[in-house]
Amino acid sequence: MQPDPLLIEMQGVGFRQQKTDILQDVDWRMAPGEHWAILGPNGSGKTSLMRVACGYRWHTSGVVRRLGEELIDLVKLRGRLGWVSGEVLQHAPPEESALSFVVSGRFGQMGLRAMGERHVTGGDFADAAQLLEAMGAGALAEKPLRVLSQGERQQVLVARARMTEPLLLVLDEPCAGMDPAARERFLAWLGALMEEPSTPAVAMITHHVEEVLPQFEHALLIGAGRIVSAGATADVVTAESLAATYGVGVARLELHGGRRWPLWGTP
Repeated sequence: MQPDPLLIEMQGVGFRQQKTDILQDVDWRMAPGEHWAILGPNGSGKTSLMRVACGYRWHTSGVVRRLGEELIDLVKLRGRLGWVSGEVLQHAPPEESALSFVVSGRFGQMGLRAMGERHVTGGDFADAAQLLEAMGAGALAEKPLRVLSQGERQQVLVARARMTEPLLLVLDEPCAGMDPAARERFLAWLGALMEEPSTPAVAMITHHVEEVLPQFEHALLIGAGRIVSAGATADVVTAESLAATYGVGVARLELHGGRRWPLWGTP
């Protein structure tokens, strides 16, 4: 029996935009079901890396294979990817219920009001309700989006992304704007979610090292558009590699609860 093809394979990949190199000489492989943390400072190329990997941006050099194929129907592929970003909520109807917004993910719409619910069935609502319940977010179903906390909105976005049974969830800065308590509640929820066998591969983009949960068994560090290190999290997220990535010393890197907490500054 042949193994499943790699979800993403990038070889010598570059991405140039407006005469500026955003990504350079990227080599990276992601297998189905793996959980990766994509770490680096602001402007380092984290989101661009994932947009190129997922086919939302076209590389200008190198080779990208998705599901083992260099030439693939990107429209169909994107239908099997769940991109979770706070930008999505900027276009969401604030009065839409969480349940309706989750259902809309099956149709690629920003809420059901925009499509008049003409194609929606009771089965769609049942699937969305079951998904929210299974994710421990069932209590949010009837609440309008406008009353949800930042962490609750991220939970709804994840549920919405999962309506298409994706191969990969990309969480783009999911904790941005959260206070420490909200962040910790969301990360606890996310960690439990990733423990479930039904959860697909996950790639989380962040510049906060301490947000890398123990469930992220792989990590990629990127700085100035180049990969600094990629592999097992324990081997990649070290004081030396963080200093090289962020351009500032790490006095100490402490491990608490399976997460790494850097103390920035001169050792």
